[in-house]
Amino acid sequence: MGKKRREEKLRRKTNQRPPLTLKEAFKFFPGLFLRTFLVLTPVTLAMVLLASLGLTFFNNFFVQIAVYLGVYFAFQRFIMGPLYRRPTPRSK
Repeated sequence: MGKKRREEKLRRKTNQRPPLTLKEAFKFFPGLFLRTFLVLTPVTLAMVLLASLGLTFFNNFFVQIAVYLGVYFAFQRFIMGPLYRRPTPRSK
């Protein structure tokens, strides 16, 4: 392995974020739960309203799970935002 390649590999390794410990992750949980609640509550209300208006399609458990998963994955960047924006360690 050449000197440049070795230096580049070392630079990439020092700029990576270390994995979160459980203690550090606890700081993010309230925000994640709140954001998930804000995203999925309107979806739940919409499905209840549509089911009460006669669309029995939304009474199916698997349809509800599919809708929840679709919305969750569509808004995943918003929900997990605090974890994506945490700072990277500075190289010394």
